[in-house]
Amino acid sequence: MNQIINKMEFYSKEINILRQSQQKMAFDLARSKGVNLSVMELQRMTDVFVECCLRPMDKNLKDRVIKLDKWLEEKSQLSIEQIEMDGILIK
Repeated sequence: MNQIINKMEFYSKEINILRQSQQKMAFDLARSKGVNLSVMELQRMTDVFVECCLRPMDKNLKDRVIKLDKWLEEKSQLSIEQIEMDGILIK
């Protein structure tokens, strides 16, 4: 029983490290596109990034990645349009 608990703790630590690195990657990607994320949006992006690391890319995961890309691009465009409407963007 102790061996099982030790293995679970090991994997739990590994997953936490993986989530931290993928969360930073998701945050940096969004920031590079000028997108400000809510905490919930960052967690959802991180979930997809972590899944990509943990399991093979099947149709479902591929569709989720494509939807994430599209959502991020749309959110980026909205951010740019808001900046232009606010007159902050210098052309």
